[in-house]
Amino acid sequence: MEIFLRDRNPKVVASWRHFFGRGAKVDIAEGEVLELEVSALVTPLNSFGLMGDGLAQELNRLAGGNLEARVRKMILDRHAGELPVGTAEILPTGLQHPSLVVLAPTVRVPATMQANANVNSFLSTRAALRAVAAFLRSGESKGGISKISSVAFVGMGTGGGKCPPATAAFQMYEAYCQVVLGQVPNFATIEAAVAHDQELRKNRFL
Repeated sequence: MEIFLRDRNPKVVASWRHFFGRGAKVDIAEGEVLELEVSALVTPLNSFGLMGDGLAQELNRLAGGNLEARVRKMILDRHAGELPVGTAEILPTGLQHPSLVVLAPTVRVPATMQANANVNSFLSTRAALRAVAAFLRSGESKGGISKISSVAFVGMGTGGGKCPPATAAFQMYEAYCQVVLGQVPNFATIEAAVAHDQELRKNRFL
């Protein structure tokens, strides 16, 4: 499966190249993610499925304005109205490209970023990659939609989440290493888990 990283923010792109340049097999470039002909698009949004800004708003508009209603109904039916950060769901878009949207919340509600970064870019990217992997393993083909052959991401959490680009890029890379490369840290002790959490939360600048 091909993985594409696209964002309009050159600082996000530079940060991706810094961290993913360590041998990750991903396609990185500055540009419009909606111009890619990919099977699935990972879309950051809030936990309630309100698609009033950013990439979510653009995708909803391209889908005829009815995607938000379907997203919110799915969240209501499957998650009692709130899709937590760290979980993800996949829905058909009704478009040719992308035919599927991977909904991966980066914030509960749109909010200004606090002084210390949270780990939402990591959690949302990890959840999205795990949702795609599960979709592929299940051989799922809803409504005649074929399996996912490519998936695209933007800078998760760098829009409404206000996460610094380098911090978000590092967290996304850590999620890629865990899910795609299978490099899962050993969390045998609480100290190890805390150390990993602190490493993710570091504010990073390139």
